[in-house]
Amino acid sequence: MAAAAAAAASASPSMASSGGDESPSPPKPVLLHGDLDLWVLEARLLPNMDMFSEHIRRCFASCGTASSCAPRQPPPSSRGVGEAGSRRHHHRRIITSDPYVTLSVAGAVVARTAVIPNSQEPTWEEQFFVPLAHRATVLEFQVKDNDTFGAQLIGTASVPADRVVAAAEEVEEWVPIVGPSGKTYKPRTALCIRYRFRPFAANPVYRRGIPGDPDQQGVKDSYFPLRHGGKVTLYQDAHVNEGDLPDVQLERGKKFEHNQCWEDICHAILEAHHMIYIVGWSIYDKVKLVREPSSSRPLPEGGNLTLGDLLKFKSQEGVRVCLLVWDDKTSHDKLFIKTVRHYYLTVLPLISLLSLAIYIGNVPGCI
Repeated sequence: MAAAAAAAASASPSMASSGGDESPSPPKPVLLHGDLDLWVLEARLLPNMDMFSEHIRRCFASCGTASSCAPRQPPPSSRGVGEAGSRRHHHRRIITSDPYVTLSVAGAVVARTAVIPNSQEPTWEEQFFVPLAHRATVLEFQVKDNDTFGAQLIGTASVPADRVVAAAEEVEEWVPIVGPSGKTYKPRTALCIRYRFRPFAANPVYRRGIPGDPDQQGVKDSYFPLRHGGKVTLYQDAHVNEGDLPDVQLERGKKFEHNQCWEDICHAILEAHHMIYIVGWSIYDKVKLVREPSSSRPLPEGGNLTLGDLLKFKSQEGVRVCLLVWDDKTSHDKLFIKTVRHYYLTVLPLISLLSLAIYIGNVPGCI
């Protein structure tokens, strides 16, 4: 019996340690590849994040009351309302949070609601169509308080990604809001959302492609409608020396012509007569577009200028120059000033700068 007891005693620590090691494994990331139909409906029992402002308001209100020589009588129309009416009138003047909601998937903000001023029971009723191609474990709905000096996080409502993938039909639920400390404010503090996920494989638009659309409407849900006469040019790289790339044979005996991306951009800017519209992830105005002038394609006047000087040169000719710089996460904010860091142009912004924007400046009557 003593040996059995000793064996049991020696076995118990190992059993305890093995049992302690059996902690729940973290959820695995799920590929969210498809379209998310999302409705951010309302929130309830949000905390007041503006208590300091409310205390200041009450302090000034009490000082103003104390400095008056005689108590003010209520106007005749408000007499007889009673104590309940006075409380209701006072409640309307309380300063409280100005909430809004952002949806983050794998660290990227993909949706944002409007700001509801001065409300702890906000109602948004906003719908979003969110294309997703993200690998994530949860969808984070961050409820924030909009302030003059930025935003303050109220709490986060999290929905597991595997639950979203399984939502073939509309799902409406109240998701608890957890504060930054990891604790809930009140048992019923929550965010009400409705969502439905449609996978990539279940969308007929992706299966048949744009040419297979019977309505011939081009890319659906885009900002600009389908227009004729557009041109798309494919490039191997931003700059390639002549003769470095091999020949590419196309159908019907045609040969793919390797163009010089940077030179095409420069010529497109110089030949624009009405408008230059540049869209880029980031735009570096001191870059020189043409580094090695081609003997077969001489540059017109102004071709040796930097991008910034080239745009100023065209604006002095009467050409309208428009810039749209993407406000991405590399942007940083200073007090009352929003600035954007400048980076060198890479292939993607160069292609968008040329093909998407500048070419239309040569179309007569384009506005």
